[in-house]
Amino acid sequence: MRNIFLLLLSALLLFQCKPADTPPTLILHNAKIWTGENESSFVQALAILDSLIIASGDSEAILAMAGEETELMDMGGKLITAGFNDAHIHFLSGSMGLTQVELSSAETFEAAIESTLQFIAENPDKEWITGRGWQYTFFESGLPDHESMKALNINRPVFIRAYDGHSAYANPKALELAGLDASSEFSGFGELVKDEAGQLTGALKENAMGLVGRLVPEDTFEDQLNGLRKGMEYAASLGITSVQNASGSENDLRLFQQLYENDELTVRYAAAFSVSESSTQDQLDRFAFLKDSVGKNNPWIKADAIKFMIDGVIEGHTGAMLQSYSDLPKEDPLAFGQLNFSIDRYQELVKRLDSKGFRLYTHAIGDRGVREVLDAYEKALSENNSQAKRHRVEHIETIHPDDISRFATLGVLPSMEPIHAEPGTTTVWSKAVGEERLPYSFAWRSLLDAEAKLVFSSDWPACISLNPIRGIHDAVNRRNPSGYPEGGWIPEERISIFEAMKAYTSMGAYSSFEENYKGLLKPGFLADLVVFSQDLFAVDAMDIHKTEVELTMVDGEIVFSKK
Repeated sequence: MRNIFLLLLSALLLFQCKPADTPPTLILHNAKIWTGENESSFVQALAILDSLIIASGDSEAILAMAGEETELMDMGGKLITAGFNDAHIHFLSGSMGLTQVELSSAETFEAAIESTLQFIAENPDKEWITGRGWQYTFFESGLPDHESMKALNINRPVFIRAYDGHSAYANPKALELAGLDASSEFSGFGELVKDEAGQLTGALKENAMGLVGRLVPEDTFEDQLNGLRKGMEYAASLGITSVQNASGSENDLRLFQQLYENDELTVRYAAAFSVSESSTQDQLDRFAFLKDSVGKNNPWIKADAIKFMIDGVIEGHTGAMLQSYSDLPKEDPLAFGQLNFSIDRYQELVKRLDSKGFRLYTHAIGDRGVREVLDAYEKALSENNSQAKRHRVEHIETIHPDDISRFATLGVLPSMEPIHAEPGTTTVWSKAVGEERLPYSFAWRSLLDAEAKLVFSSDWPACISLNPIRGIHDAVNRRNPSGYPEGGWIPEERISIFEAMKAYTSMGAYSSFEENYKGLLKPGFLADLVVFSQDLFAVDAMDIHKTEVELTMVDGEIVFSKK
């Protein structure tokens, strides 16, 4: 199938708006198909030849193209759209997390503890109890401590990260194995949290997590392949047909290349290589070699992106802010957050890697973090005389209003996760940001109105749900599935269902320079699509979250079908 695609790719222009001479292998008809081109671009049927759409239109016209061996699928009037493109994800860690303590669905502290204890009981032979998913809102202080987590004071090490992956809890046994006690100190990006008496609480922030995390046994290559197989099944069940990794190493790339060689891939993958202040020239040269080796012609795998992290998160007071946090005294060491780079070094790396042809992603959550990234991109684009690189700023949870228009001006893409703004999970976040900055929180509407090209994603597993439909519900309503809060949280930043769907489909393809063959349902484009249980464009907005995926197709083949 993939070889057929590569042969056809050079002839895409032949498929523009006219039927091919060869009968289609598959026709989907009697459907409501959103092509994604604009708000009114709906058709009834698609003709697919192997992996490509070759024609679209009304059912009668498309059915007339059928040959003797063409498979016909009557879709019963169901809505079909392009498959979701999760443009910021950590697919390996998310997939491996499916075999660990998984707390993202826990809505209360009690539910999280119960789930963790059940996992411990069901896995008596696990040396380490690891996982992810607790929320900052579970704890009065915003962080766990030994008292609140006393049920996990067992004779096995427990190390569980927050839902966003920027903080973690280590039980007393894990701290003991790491050689950490009240006398231990940590300097750098993050914090080894202590109470007022100077005792360790078990909470660790950012790089301090490595003090314990380095002891967790590593998974083998085969373990990781098996984890990815589970992750791909999960993604397919949610209609995700493309993912863009937002961190990673050569090993991540090798895993997906192995699955590709095995003809096992059911999701298209774009790699990003993590670069830090300490990255060496040899590492950067290796990344450039890998980028050029993978090239641009494989529609299944890309490796042309670099991921930086300029700051941390609001909840841990490590997101870099222009003004001090509202819930900390100005003399506190974290009052203005933290930068994960010296600015000179970051700007140097941005300029160098821009000149090497990489697409650049930078995690920036605080408003100062966002500004520093825009400044660095602007400097590099000017000094390198670069154009249309489609560099991205990731997250942008807060932004100074003066910086909103800079995205369109610079051609930089805001890459954001609507699931991170789900009301009910933002209490600790809002307290830290303060009332004055709240109007510029997760500012999707403002960015779109300023003509920025908005890209959506989940940040899985650093989120409460991988499901794109839930994220779209949050983007359209600014209310959680339970309806909280009445009227919406900062409702001025709502966007339409069409804008949200575009951000989760065609704009992901645009961000990776794949907009000419992916992200729309039109002739010449890949047959990556989703069939839904209800019409997202017609149902009440507060019912969006009830929508289920009934079928997912990638490369013209069904990879998920609801039983």
